[in-house]
Amino acid sequence: MTVSSTIDLATALWLGFLGACIGSFLNVVAYRLPRGISIVWKPSHCPQCHHPIRPRDNVPVLGWLMLHGRCRDCGQPISPRYAIVEFVMGLVFFVLAYVELFSGGANLPGGPLSTAAGAADTFWNPQWQLIAICTHHAMLLCLLMAMLLMDQDRQSVPRRLTAFALAVAVAVPLYYQSPAMVLQDIALGGATGWFLGWLMTKFAERTSILSHSQANNFTIALAVVGVFLGWQAALLVAVCSNVVFWILGGPTALPSLWTATLLLILFRKQIADITPW
Repeated sequence: MTVSSTIDLATALWLGFLGACIGSFLNVVAYRLPRGISIVWKPSHCPQCHHPIRPRDNVPVLGWLMLHGRCRDCGQPISPRYAIVEFVMGLVFFVLAYVELFSGGANLPGGPLSTAAGAADTFWNPQWQLIAICTHHAMLLCLLMAMLLMDQDRQSVPRRLTAFALAVAVAVPLYYQSPAMVLQDIALGGATGWFLGWLMTKFAERTSILSHSQANNFTIALAVVGVFLGWQAALLVAVCSNVVFWILGGPTALPSLWTATLLLILFRKQIADITPW
């Protein structure tokens, strides 16, 4: 293994661990935010005996495995969902590092954006535009994951999370786009996503495949995709997630949307080459 590939792997593993830690935080957000519980001040605790989780047991994925999926204090089972979300988000950050960051943005329309390649030349010798774009995409997938988890718990996506998503969608692109362009893309993308989500879920809600809360959550999530990635992305994600939803017969609306969004980000250049816009 060359020095360059070793640096790439070490950096990707570090970013993957960061993603797993964020996945752990998303589990907290998904449980607490809809219930009005602070996501900052109250430490993580067992949902059964309410004993605080020790730092050594709070390591993403490994903590759950070392405890064999049970609380150290009361012995009650801890849902594997916590470890799964941590692993998935860690894997997402790891893959994004290679596909988007270390490649110089080769997956982006018009990419690569930089002749630099590898972690040493894009991350440790920061290519800030590329890092901003990658952060933008990672934040979108994190927000959608939080919404997905809330939806599985039969909770409505809080307005505070939607407002935070809008703030991130505005703030990050301002680093590499003009304010007028950012606001135009957000307005058109958000409106397209919201309309398509509303249109698709109205029929699903009437046929009792989705509850009113699930329909609203899907509409919000698709609007967030449009706000982050534009109206074209909202349209593609809507079509793909709708096809998967009807094939599987539900309730898979948000998982299919999250997966479609991830694939769109990873293969955006290839998709842009075959779409008419």
